[in-house]
Amino acid sequence: MTAQEVPAREEGAAAAAYPGAGESERLHGGRLRFFRTIAESVGVQGPTGAAVISAAVLAGVSGGGTALVQVVAAVAMGFVAYAFVIFTRGFNSAGSVYGFTGAVAGPRFGFLSAWTLMIVYVSFAGTAYTTTADEAQPALGSLGLHLAWQGYAITAFVLVMALAYLDIKISATVILALEGASMLLVIIACGIILAKGGFHGHAYSPAPFRPHGVPLSVLGLGIVLSFANFSGFEAAATLGEESRQPRRLIPPAIAVSLAVVAIYAIGVAAVVTNAYPGITQLSKAPAPLITVTDTYVASWMGELVNIGAVVSLFGSALACVVGASRILFALGRDAGPVMLRRTSQATGAPAGALIWVGAGSLVALLLFIKEPLATRAVAISLSYGADLVIVAYILVVVAAIIFTVRRRMSPVKTLILLIGLAVLGYVVKDTFAPIPAAPFNWVALAAGITVMAGIALPFAYPPLQRGIRNSPLLKAGASALLGNTERK
Repeated sequence: MTAQEVPAREEGAAAAAYPGAGESERLHGGRLRFFRTIAESVGVQGPTGAAVISAAVLAGVSGGGTALVQVVAAVAMGFVAYAFVIFTRGFNSAGSVYGFTGAVAGPRFGFLSAWTLMIVYVSFAGTAYTTTADEAQPALGSLGLHLAWQGYAITAFVLVMALAYLDIKISATVILALEGASMLLVIIACGIILAKGGFHGHAYSPAPFRPHGVPLSVLGLGIVLSFANFSGFEAAATLGEESRQPRRLIPPAIAVSLAVVAIYAIGVAAVVTNAYPGITQLSKAPAPLITVTDTYVASWMGELVNIGAVVSLFGSALACVVGASRILFALGRDAGPVMLRRTSQATGAPAGALIWVGAGSLVALLLFIKEPLATRAVAISLSYGADLVIVAYILVVVAAIIFTVRRRMSPVKTLILLIGLAVLGYVVKDTFAPIPAAPFNWVALAAGITVMAGIALPFAYPPLQRGIRNSPLLKAGASALLGNTERK
């Protein structure tokens, strides 16, 4: 076997599990190099959109240690990322978690993992339409365009669906350009703020990295909120059949995306916190990053940062739709209607799955379309997705622990994953104990019902049960990860 033959076999391993699939049932393989692959993960995280307001949110929750809680959250998230890296070094597919957790922990476990993460992406897409609209109102209002937030949100949905249908190289390039430009803009603004010294020359103060006597329980809530902000780093795994040499590109894409977004978010929070005269003022600011940019740079720069947040959030919506459609396509090949495994021969996009994912994200938007303010709709819908993503991560870490034990890997790897599971347990405790107040108690209940539906569906729908039990993808995953052809 030549060196050139290895990558070809690697990138086609998942697709090769379905030899009978025609051109209208295959994604276009080997299309993406590293930067377009990492764009999917960074895109789902939407770093600039979050950076605009995160310092104020964290100041209101955890006091002045706005950067400290994000450092702790990033380290904690690193344990979860480790589980994804272990799996994606061995096997990748459009199904992401479905392909590797199902291979080592059983088909129903794999389906539940995929179901949960897919719904996370769909709900995050609906949320991103709303957050795009929330940021677009002031950004475009300054240019003389005044619409209700619902109008901006529907426009974002239409544009996202149009772009998601294009060749993956085009949609990935759009995500990369939007996120890269917005992040660069914020970095320039923060550099100028640092150069001007911040409030009374405190630009380089380490205060944002100190707890300031705040109890651990209070800091813990800020850590949980920051944890949710970093989620999405794993989305590159959905490009396992479209990335070149996925076992070489996807693991570093996952790790680097988390590291880059974490450093970016921590740095912006520190700069913004030091640029404010006090924590009370910061906690009450609606968009502190824009305010300090207006103050220390120029009002036109503040407007550009606001527009950067809009395009970042739009890119996040696009990345979420791309990721969810790949997972649904992978599930559809095993046990769905023929429509779900249809792809566009022209662009390679999973056209049938996109229709369903688009409809789901639109429903997520329409549930809150009557809210007079976009901010309330954002808070409720984001909470639902954040609750579910914790479950998705727990399932992946549990499967990774099973994997290390079955493969008799180093006990150190198992220990790292157990620490990650303990961290996730802490996040669950702080999120659901005590039960949050209304309407977030209902949001938690909706997330619980969603998980239960994922457990029940294989039993309630026999074709799904048969399809995942006999899945060619899971057999290929078991062969790649466990070194056998049958799932135990």
